Amino acid sequence: MANEQHTRSARVRPRAEPDRSAPHGDPRDVLARLTRGTDRAGRVTHTEHLPPRNGRHAQWPDRIRPEVIAAVRRAGIDRPWEHQARAAAHALDGDSVIIATGTASGKSLSYLTPVLSTLLDGAEAPNGRGTTALYLAPTKALAADQRRAVTDLAAPLGTAVRPAVFDGDTPFEEREWVRQYANYVLTNPDMLHRGLLPGHTRWSSFLRALRYVVIDECHTYRGVFGSHVAQVLRRLRRVCARYGAEPVFLLASATAASPGDGAARLTGVRPVEITEDTSPRGETVFALWEPPLTEYEGERGAPVRRTATAESAELLTDLAAQGVRTVAFVRSRRGAELISLIAQDRLAAVPAPRGPAPATARARHPAAAPGDGDGDIHGLQELREVPDLRGLQEAGAAAVGSSTGDASSGDASSGGASSGGASVRDASVRDASLDASVEGADTGGASARDASVGGADTGGASARDASVGGADTGVVSGGGVAGGPVPGAGRRGGLSSRIAAYRGGYLPEERRALERALHTGELLGLAATNALELGIDISGLDAVLITGYPGTRASLWQQAGRAGRAGQGALAIMIARDEPLDTYLVHHPESIFATPVESTVLDPHNPYVLAPHLCAAAAEIPLTEADFPLFGPETGQLLRKLEERKLLRRRSSGWHWTRKERAADLTDIRGSGGRPVQVVEEGTGRLLGTVDAAAAHTTVHEGAVHLHQGRTYVVRSLDLEDSAALVEEASPPWTTMARDTTSLAVLETEAEVPWGDARLCFGSVEVTNQVVSYLRRRVITGEVLGESKLDLPPRTLRTRAVWWTVTEDQLDAARITPEILAGSLHAAEHAAIGILPLFATCDRWDIGGVSIALHPDTLLPTVFVYDGQPGGAGFAERAFHTARAWLTATRDAIASCECEAGCPSCIQSPKCGNANDPLHKRGAVRLLTELLRSAV
Repeated sequence: MANEQHTRSARVRPRAEPDRSAPHGDPRDVLARLTRGTDRAGRVTHTEHLPPRNGRHAQWPDRIRPEVIAAVRRAGIDRPWEHQARAAAHALDGDSVIIATGTASGKSLSYLTPVLSTLLDGAEAPNGRGTTALYLAPTKALAADQRRAVTDLAAPLGTAVRPAVFDGDTPFEEREWVRQYANYVLTNPDMLHRGLLPGHTRWSSFLRALRYVVIDECHTYRGVFGSHVAQVLRRLRRVCARYGAEPVFLLASATAASPGDGAARLTGVRPVEITEDTSPRGETVFALWEPPLTEYEGERGAPVRRTATAESAELLTDLAAQGVRTVAFVRSRRGAELISLIAQDRLAAVPAPRGPAPATARARHPAAAPGDGDGDIHGLQELREVPDLRGLQEAGAAAVGSSTGDASSGDASSGGASSGGASVRDASVRDASLDASVEGADTGGASARDASVGGADTGGASARDASVGGADTGVVSGGGVAGGPVPGAGRRGGLSSRIAAYRGGYLPEERRALERALHTGELLGLAATNALELGIDISGLDAVLITGYPGTRASLWQQAGRAGRAGQGALAIMIARDEPLDTYLVHHPESIFATPVESTVLDPHNPYVLAPHLCAAAAEIPLTEADFPLFGPETGQLLRKLEERKLLRRRSSGWHWTRKERAADLTDIRGSGGRPVQVVEEGTGRLLGTVDAAAAHTTVHEGAVHLHQGRTYVVRSLDLEDSAALVEEASPPWTTMARDTTSLAVLETEAEVPWGDARLCFGSVEVTNQVVSYLRRRVITGEVLGESKLDLPPRTLRTRAVWWTVTEDQLDAARITPEILAGSLHAAEHAAIGILPLFATCDRWDIGGVSIALHPDTLLPTVFVYDGQPGGAGFAERAFHTARAWLTATRDAIASCECEAGCPSCIQSPKCGNANDPLHKRGAVRLLTELLRSAV
């Protein structure tokens, strides 16, 4: 039993014996085959071998009902791991608990056993529902997956446990049954915010009996989204108290620094921390991979590396040919499409085995027969010599689409005071790099939101139900075409039919079919966005490719942990993008393997977040001064402002919401900036998908090239009032990149630290952004074919920023002349933005920047880095408090780069609208060195 493992979702079956006869079973052997040849061997900069670990068992607490223990044993688990038993005991004692252990460590079972035992107790009440539990997941897909897990596990308990999903896809006829009879309701924060809490009187019997609130994947609640969820949970606690309930919070998290502190900020309740992982694991081989330099030259003649997207596609091709079940994680929707297309193209000539491989058996390609040491790429060697996107340039399908670059992800620079503080930048990633973010990285704001008419729950208003941070919104339960073709899978025969993409923007039935195919083993390779990073049950994978650093160490380890069958090893490869942070990490492996994961950053007291939730809370139950400690110290002041704006009215009984509108509609907790824009095919009226309002100006503007499931479309019109973009299928030989102008004004300096004559500051700023045009660039080469003007309205963002200034004397000491000043500041700004995710739990696309040789507010050379969300997300504040370490790493990353005058690995930015001009690499190093000389 020491090495017994069970899956993340607790849908456990007795483990099959591993197939030791397959030559690709050992992750060391798989990596050795991938790196065979001099051209490949040099790409691995570091290999970390994480040794296997034996598990430590315990006994379930005596208070767990014997029927529940029997059900768990029926699922193949005789005894729990020690951390599972500890968590269950605390939950039964009424202690809130956060379980922060590794992927596949059985966190689900840790909370399911006490929950099921308590629900079984409640089923003996006269009304059959003496206790209830609420499960919150960041995505609908995860909630539906967990419903299946609970249904399977609780099957021997009969009707005593009645799980049900309540989200935007729940049919209206089922919603009343869920409210009246379900005792384990699985939903998401969006539905809690827009449906359940505003309609709490209809949920009174459920809330009165609420014993547990399970918050799964709680590490994903960070930044502005996490701050919104924190206030939703405070509203939940307040409504529960109205009905005499005080639920216990059970939180599951990836490994994180100070998980108890993060959970306390999220829920307002201090939990018990359980961080020691006592589950077993097989050996994990983790390789850091840097793509080679190409013969191409980038902007300003900079050397360019092969793209991480193309490299990941080639590795996925090779692994699929070996029969190694693999998921390639990529941060953007377009990236997922591209990797899938390239792999399908290369595998079309490779014959597939007859019929899909079962989920429990290793898929084996004829070329990888037992004992065949050369079975890795049989028949594919010649494909490696083909250019990165062989056969796709003329189709124009491999690199189309524009990328997110709204005010929330700006990167502006200015050459001097003549700009008046404004500058022009590309709002998207350089498309020729193929590492761009189309419709935003799925972690950053371009989600597919399934609107649901609230009916009785929302008073007829729309209740949007999305996924984490604008991540994918997939739905697993129901629907789909059983036995039908897998959406997006290759149609050219061979192994291409077993490769597909998985991302946001697909319709629910398409997502369900993909998830089903992955579960059954019909798919051998999948290019996926971050939806599969979460706890969806995809056990049985052999390898994971991580296409670029995912933004946080927590996400990196979560993605890497998705591979590994019971009792067997796993291979994880992080492929570096050609940008500063990725380059820094693959050459500083201690920053990954010897550094703890980050703590979660969120600020529930952000007034831009808190104000609309105070209105929603007042609409649920009138607010009184007794509620001030729950919502935070800013509550009283904000209530007075809401009174002045006539959003709330004060009476003797407290503050009331008296307007006709629904208070819950004042805010979108995902921070998407409004109603999603529907992408509609002009000729047929067919809905292809959705794009967040915040991303619409840069991704679906008129003339934009849009990619959906391998097909190329051109946007004919964008109607912002009706939130619709009409597209027409086409195959232009170019890609599009939006350009915009950005200006920044300092509103308030809240903190200032002298660094010698320099000043490090933190405060409030106003950023004005307007998309003004778009470029057409030739596929692959990136050659600019033309620029077209756009007429879109400006958007203003009030947020928080960190900035630093330098004096004339410091410039002289650093030998920064007026001729190179703008380029030195600009280069330092680019690199600082690229390195910040190492110190704050943000993505590069969560932050923006401006550099200017003479800013009108500071009257000095200034570099700004700002949060991309209204009111701030906590990232700039973290940068302020870690500025010395952050800017030291920035300087070191620039100085250690081998390029002569700057490249994407150090100072060039994919978001720069000035075409990365001016930039001065040596000047940036000297400038940062002088700045840091007096840093405190």
